[in-house]
Amino acid sequence: MRWALVAALLVSLVAAASARASDPRAARRALRADVARVPTSVTGDSVVTDADADPPSGSSSIDPALVRRVAGDMGCVIVTWANDHYRDFARSWVGNLRALGLDNFMVGAMDADLYAFLTQEGVPTWLMGSRDIAAGTVERDFGWGTKTFHQMGRDKIRLIRDLTRVDGVDVLISDIDTAWLRDPVPFFRRYPTADMLVSTDQLKSETEVLPEQTKYLRNYLSNLEIASSFDDEGLELHICHAAMNIGVMWFRSTKGARLLTEEWVRLIEADDDLWDQNAFNDLVRLGDSCSAKPPNDGSGLFQGFEGKVVVGTLPASQFANGHAFHAQRMHSAKKKDPFAVHNTFQYGGTPGKRHRMREANVWRGEDVDSRFLLRSDGSDGTDDRVGFLSYDPRIPSDVDLSVFSERSWPDAKDDTFPTIASKHDPIVDAHAKLVEFQLAQLRTAVAVASSLGRVVIAPPILCGLDRVWFPHFGRFPGSQFALPFICPLDHVLAVERSQKMDLLREHSFLSHPELPDTIRRSVATVDVSLVETEAFPKFPNDTRVCLSGPGTGKDAEFGSEKCGWLGVSTDPLIAKRRVVLANVTDLTPTGFAAATAGVRSSKVLHLSSITPFMKGRVGHEGWEAAYAENADVVDPDVWCCAKDGHREFAVP
Repeated sequence: MRWALVAALLVSLVAAASARASDPRAARRALRADVARVPTSVTGDSVVTDADADPPSGSSSIDPALVRRVAGDMGCVIVTWANDHYRDFARSWVGNLRALGLDNFMVGAMDADLYAFLTQEGVPTWLMGSRDIAAGTVERDFGWGTKTFHQMGRDKIRLIRDLTRVDGVDVLISDIDTAWLRDPVPFFRRYPTADMLVSTDQLKSETEVLPEQTKYLRNYLSNLEIASSFDDEGLELHICHAAMNIGVMWFRSTKGARLLTEEWVRLIEADDDLWDQNAFNDLVRLGDSCSAKPPNDGSGLFQGFEGKVVVGTLPASQFANGHAFHAQRMHSAKKKDPFAVHNTFQYGGTPGKRHRMREANVWRGEDVDSRFLLRSDGSDGTDDRVGFLSYDPRIPSDVDLSVFSERSWPDAKDDTFPTIASKHDPIVDAHAKLVEFQLAQLRTAVAVASSLGRVVIAPPILCGLDRVWFPHFGRFPGSQFALPFICPLDHVLAVERSQKMDLLREHSFLSHPELPDTIRRSVATVDVSLVETEAFPKFPNDTRVCLSGPGTGKDAEFGSEKCGWLGVSTDPLIAKRRVVLANVTDLTPTGFAAATAGVRSSKVLHLSSITPFMKGRVGHEGWEAAYAENADVVDPDVWCCAKDGHREFAVP
């Protein structure tokens, strides 16, 4: 039986390798394929059945020989773990690292299905399983904050402990919802005395508060032969200014790292109610680390865990949490290329994390055929969607954006304005009006697109107020950015609740690195300016729509707006066919189809505005049925929060 399993596994590996060699897109297709369950574990150089495997009690089943082999000459491994529910996240995590030319990574599989999938794709893996999560539950969405989520966290901490036990190998631990955009190891190697470097929930950058910090980096870089290969951002000022986030952690192979992780496991196993991240922060802060002043040398390294470890906080701008990256765009403001984004601080659960990475063009977990080419996975092999529809978003002319901008940093500090008292406060009314007008446009676009057999590319959304899960004054307390701002879609749309997100694409879709050129270059514009009966303004000229940085769909220049339609519209190498709607009759379903018949073959149809087709406007007649039938595609969410609760967005 054992040899039969080994033979079956080898056959699948050979077949997958052959497919990848014969077709450059075969690897992407294989990453989508359903694979047979292969209940095996990798231990060192051997493949054994689960029945033969007997990992030590409390172990993560990781084998030191496998870790050393993956680390190779780099002397370090990049590690994550997942279950099969997060298969596309694993695909994206691996895809980003491979795009960087890295191969010293490994993914722990918590169930047999994911293990078989990763093995088939040549991803270094092992059958990690779970000590506490039931077999029937381990393959599902863990759900943030649930009992299962905390049980999974304990599996993670045991894994970290076991990895730090491997002598001579440094370890980078990364949650599966992290996207890697640059090789981070050279950054970590700047701090050879650190036992660990950890990401942060901090919402502001304090990397250049003291002159000693800048001096430290300059002195360090001056001793390098190729200083330009290193970014000039340092560690955050203090390890206790915000909670450390254990989603990204670098451990050197040191006695201090082993001591801390051993105690970390002991604590969480002794108390089922103790959150793993809180336990880590409590351990690091033992002693006088929080009362200590920043080090005189400007390194940002502190003594923690009663002096047993040297620890530093990774820069929030470059190892970013979800708010710093997606809402504040801190790295863009500071003109720093990010290393990673950990998709926290969001409001759409697992679908929200996925959509945020799509908006940033850092998601590589797509089903290429269905997402980009609109090919059906159904048995009949057909699909009635022929392309995509996009449009220039507009905002209502009677919303005064200055009521938001006056709450921007740095003019407004956290205590400049009081916490918003009522969800019907005038500023909340203004925010709701701004958002609802944009959602009404999106719902209208879906109606038009559905009649044409197209999928809507959602535009960027301009938000007046930030969204937080507790009452606030307009921005997340501690954050440093300007209002209004381009907000993630999960700030305004019920991304997690919606059952039809597949009928929308992210605003940066046309700059996705995997989008075929045959789509990006097949463009037609539809000018509706002659039939607009009322002018609605576009976003203010200083609105920054695109994210800067590697892997985010923009060019090498900071501040260049090259994402999504902005990149296509300004690309002189892309010929745009053009249609002008000259009469109101061109707005009816029949008239519109006739007017655009000559560009029907274009994969992307871009409208200068969708407002004439909106409910209650001159061009809505005839679209009523399509509007009603597709209303649930755009499912408005809420703004949160004033002292008296949240405000629901309403779209008629």
